[in-house]
Amino acid sequence: MKALSQKLVVRIAFLLSLALLPIGLVAMGQSWRALHITNDNLEASIHARTAALVAPERQALFSKIGTASALADTIGAAELSITDCTAIMQRVQESNPRLAFAGLLEPGSVSNCNSIGRRFEFLPNARSDTLFTNPEPYITFDPQGSASELPVIIVAYPTFSSDDVLKGFVTISFETEPLLQSDTATGPNRDVALLTFNKFGDTLSTFTPEGPITDYLPNGLAFDGFVNQGDTFFTATTQSGETRLISVVPILPGEVYALGSWGRAELQRTSSPWFTISTLLFPFLMWLVGIIVAVVSLNRLVLRHISDLGRRMRRFATYRDVETSEKIDDAPSEILTINETFEGMADQLLRDEADLENAVFEREVLLKEVHHRVKNNLQLISSIINMQVRQVASPEAVAALRQFQDRVTSLASVHRALYQEPSLTHIRFDVLLGDLVSQVNAVGSAQYRPVEIDLELDPVTLLPDQTSPLAMVTTEALSNAFKYGGPGPDGLFRLKVHLKETTEGGTTHVRLVIENSIDAETSADTGSGLGKRLILAFASQLDADLQETETDDRYILSISFKYQPFTPD
Repeated sequence: MKALSQKLVVRIAFLLSLALLPIGLVAMGQSWRALHITNDNLEASIHARTAALVAPERQALFSKIGTASALADTIGAAELSITDCTAIMQRVQESNPRLAFAGLLEPGSVSNCNSIGRRFEFLPNARSDTLFTNPEPYITFDPQGSASELPVIIVAYPTFSSDDVLKGFVTISFETEPLLQSDTATGPNRDVALLTFNKFGDTLSTFTPEGPITDYLPNGLAFDGFVNQGDTFFTATTQSGETRLISVVPILPGEVYALGSWGRAELQRTSSPWFTISTLLFPFLMWLVGIIVAVVSLNRLVLRHISDLGRRMRRFATYRDVETSEKIDDAPSEILTINETFEGMADQLLRDEADLENAVFEREVLLKEVHHRVKNNLQLISSIINMQVRQVASPEAVAALRQFQDRVTSLASVHRALYQEPSLTHIRFDVLLGDLVSQVNAVGSAQYRPVEIDLELDPVTLLPDQTSPLAMVTTEALSNAFKYGGPGPDGLFRLKVHLKETTEGGTTHVRLVIENSIDAETSADTGSGLGKRLILAFASQLDADLQETETDDRYILSISFKYQPFTPD
């Protein structure tokens, strides 16, 4: 994604999009504004027409709610006998011909006071039991009223005594009538289906041009989701696949609502679709044409020349070959300037690399020659010491000169390794260590026959600054091993030299362990001589951890230090 965003074509397209954005926003804004105004007018019109169609239902419900509320206040305020209460209910029914029943529903679904004039027991109803627990007004529909056995709408209103004790529900039921009269249904509203429902989502009344109401509603529509909402408008697809406009308006807010399902074909009042399409499509077409022109121009004038120049740069980086391009002749002057700069830089870089290679070669030759001469001089010193040894009669002097000769030979081995290695900055110390063991063994093993040597060396590469002190420590330790060591209990002199490289926590350490057998019957002091002091001095140069362990039959010298990586100046 990041690589794509860095491409020149993408950036130009983005900038052009920004440049055309205000024009596109203005055009789209005007179109959307016109569409929104039309849709708002359509929505308001449908809400108004839905409310007008259910106005008779609203008036009837308001009237019955008022009647039920007045009866609830009257019965709650006075302590009436069943006879007086029944007389009131009968007078209410006589004054409202549409009333099918009027009465007081007491707890237990029993009515002793009603317009029928006898005790009446209603069928058990879970919702009625719930309303007695939490009394509140409600309106519902019964396709077969318990008292009238007719389809009725039931209006119930709770009534309380003077001390706020629930007496029951004043219940009024009245016969339902068609929501729309025949003359209205055949008029301009012939493509509308109506439905009223209460706050529990129960259907109260319906009207359809033909067929059941479910044919005009989407699947799974929950009516109780519109309760306590204002006017609601949305577009939905019915079970038959027809797209219709759904309008929900409150008849009695919080209690009863009306839903109108309107045919989209008759009520679609938006502007011309071609106008909308062209208005929305014009900014996109303008952006697309601008992008195409920009891409063609960039490819023709810039990108193909940059691609060719990049290919030649990669070839120069890989093969150090400056290739001349024939496509560059028709490039813009800025590209020509870049091309001339590249070719000049490439020629200068080739010359500088050639000079640098010559200088590096001469430096390596000189350094190798220096190390070779130092090695020769040290060998010459070793030879002079050897000549001096032949003329010295004192055994102590001979031993001292031999030990000094070993130290010189060790330094000569370091310099020999330096001029023999391809790299002047790295030395394979495991190879050098093997040579040192062989040299010291050739001199010191004469007094111990046989000698068993155990070498376990990891390939370790060190810098000269660490190689020289470690080589001197090794020489002194090996000399001490042959000088102060001895055969073990089995009569065999053993020497172990282990070189390990370990990495822990991102830090590399080198550990050298030299172990030799000792004769338990022979006492030797290994800590007060010159060799001991030299080992300590060279170990301090390495900033190493030096440990010595001595048992009845062996002596162990362990030195561990941090590996120093090569850092070019």
